[in-house]
Amino acid sequence: MMSAVGGIGKIRFRDTCAEAKRFFDSQVLPSRAKNMKRSGTVEAKACEAILSVTTDVKPEAVKGDRSKSVLFDASMLAQELNKLEEEEGLDKWKLMARVWVELLSYAGSHCRANTHAQQVSKGGELITFIWLLMAHFGLGEQFQINEGHARAKLIVGK
Repeated sequence: MMSAVGGIGKIRFRDTCAEAKRFFDSQVLPSRAKNMKRSGTVEAKACEAILSVTTDVKPEAVKGDRSKSVLFDASMLAQELNKLEEEEGLDKWKLMARVWVELLSYAGSHCRANTHAQQVSKGGELITFIWLLMAHFGLGEQFQINEGHARAKLIVGK
């Protein structure tokens, strides 16, 4: 649905997958292969490896603008969320849930209405279901509720 902006997203996804594979192959898998009896799962070791990345030097200083990977940014975000949880007592999972709701609401209301309508006939995407839920509650710029009417009216052709 967001293919106009999807080009850089696909590049970022590809670069992040490649960097994650190199990172985890060098950090997580060798330690697991050396000692299979060590406690903890591969996922836990991967989380520890991401959290242990030193974030003092920004990736642009090392790689320039060649890599579009967001793995380093994810490591910085994870470290900041842990700090918020420890220092201020915020629940990082509730914070992330709120951010996701906001992102999905924004994306759902900023896609064209006819694109959503086409997606419904194909089974829909998560953003389309968010869009329909927002329509049900009269939220978003694409809907308006006229006085005296209980139903939302879809405005197509803005």
